[in-house]
Amino acid sequence: MRHQQGTLDFPARANYARNRFVVSAGNALAADWIDRWPDWGASRALIIHGEAGSGKSHLASIWAERAGAETITSLKTGIASLDAARHYVLDGVEVGADWQDETLFLTLTRFAGADGSLLLLAREAPSAMAWGLADVASRLGAINTAAITRPDDTMLGAILRKLADDRGLVLDDAMIGYSVRCMERSYQAARELISALDNASIVEKKKPNLAMLRKLLNGGQMQLFSERSE
Repeated sequence: MRHQQGTLDFPARANYARNRFVVSAGNALAADWIDRWPDWGASRALIIHGEAGSGKSHLASIWAERAGAETITSLKTGIASLDAARHYVLDGVEVGADWQDETLFLTLTRFAGADGSLLLLAREAPSAMAWGLADVASRLGAINTAAITRPDDTMLGAILRKLADDRGLVLDDAMIGYSVRCMERSYQAARELISALDNASIVEKKKPNLAMLRKLLNGGQMQLFSERSE
């Protein structure tokens, strides 16, 4: 059994292998920066930004395994425990209590020119973040930056296949094509659709099919349908 009977959304086990990362025009630069490490220049850091579910964690996992990096989700406790000779993922960087201006600035300064490396993950571009300390914005502006943009149709189809495969689901070409035509073009929408399809297959005790997709996308059960502008 894939998981228990019912409609609870048990998290799928994501496959974060390098060969499972789908590269397209929208994320190729970010993937290239990950592959070229440790050649990240004097800043010894990289910022990858993009919407939720866009693959930042997948790239971070690839890099962390290669670099032996530790993931940090807050700098509340300061930087005393950070070794500038080691490597860290700073996950979820944004203006707020977990990433105070002065502490982040000191962290970035500490790693500049050091042997260690920092991979920063954020939803917003550094230029869009309203840091109170001008030195933080300046330091971030000097760091290598790669954006992951919204997926095109080809990328969206590939993402749907990967997410379905992570849950043990099989989607044929007709199901992929219909989903891409009718759903919102976003990574989060893809995750929500596959999760809902998984639950529907459990409730109906059937393999996922096109009829299920039509019900989910057009039957008012999900807020994923939107007008598509080309």
